[in-house]
Amino acid sequence: MRAHLTKHRSMKLDTLDLLYQVLTSPSSAFQSLAERKPVAQAVAVAVATSAIFALVVLPYPPRLVENIVGLERGALGSPALWLVWLSFFPVLLLIEAGLVRLAAASLGGRGSYRGLFCGLCFASFPLVLFAPAALLRAMVDAIWGQSVYYFCSVVLALWILWLSVLATRQTERLALHRAIIACLIPLFVVIIAPLVAVVLCTAV
Repeated sequence: MRAHLTKHRSMKLDTLDLLYQVLTSPSSAFQSLAERKPVAQAVAVAVATSAIFALVVLPYPPRLVENIVGLERGALGSPALWLVWLSFFPVLLLIEAGLVRLAAASLGGRGSYRGLFCGLCFASFPLVLFAPAALLRAMVDAIWGQSVYYFCSVVLALWILWLSVLATRQTERLALHRAIIACLIPLFVVIIAPLVAVVLCTAV
């Protein structure tokens, strides 16, 4: 029992150390992730990121899930709604990793799907920084707060894209321009299309 707790604590500290490296020294962090492929830790990071993002940024995540799935309001219980929501983001990253892997392979990439998935999960972690931006938007003047929030959103989105490019570069051992192309090709399928769908659903 003590050995299990020690192993769990060590894994937790290792995950925090990797997250810190992603924010401060991303190239070395993604190189380590590409070699080790810690899938369980990557999924945990993706689920935690999704939960924080939903709780802070999205005002009504259960209703959003129902709109996306096409169910009547209140059709799913709260546990089921959260299960669907928390599963949605990791599944999205699984799809993104597959598309980026295909694009990278066509450009001469020599990485692995597992390594790329781990890298993209950790690259998405800055999504949690939307929380202070959302808090600032709620606390200050409406127009100024909205402007700062949208500026921060653009900066964070570009940061996450850059981290995804670095993860692809390190995992697939590609030149920087090829890694950028490999990430941009699936961007329209994985990011733009779902965002348009979310906007349309929430507008109903």
